[in-house]
Amino acid sequence: MADKKKILVVEDEIGFAKMVKLRLDSVGYDVTIAGDAYTGTQEIVKHDYALVILDLMMPAGGGFSLLERIRKFPAKSALPVIILTGKTIDMEVKSRAEELEVAAIFTKPYDSTEFVEQIKSIVPV
Repeated sequence: MADKKKILVVEDEIGFAKMVKLRLDSVGYDVTIAGDAYTGTQEIVKHDYALVILDLMMPAGGGFSLLERIRKFPAKSALPVIILTGKTIDMEVKSRAEELEVAAIFTKPYDSTEFVEQIKSIVPV
């Protein structure tokens, strides 16, 4: 059996992060949760993830700060990232996401089926 693809969920609302983890675990991914941007950065540096799901509003730097750090690591700069946030997606957010090469943006609450399908299109199970 092949190893499961690893996904990191960086989200400070732990109950919400656990729901995302359960959903993605159920379709065959190996999901890890980081509760803030600092811990998320440490996880990304130490481990090989196939995808990062990132909240924008969280302690220890916020999502875009973490994403800027990811893009500066040569070995991690092409890591696919999906934003999953409660923040309003305005032109500034869209522009910054495009600049930082975000694969997709979802707002909370989100359509679970569409979300999983998007993930599968980026990182097949």
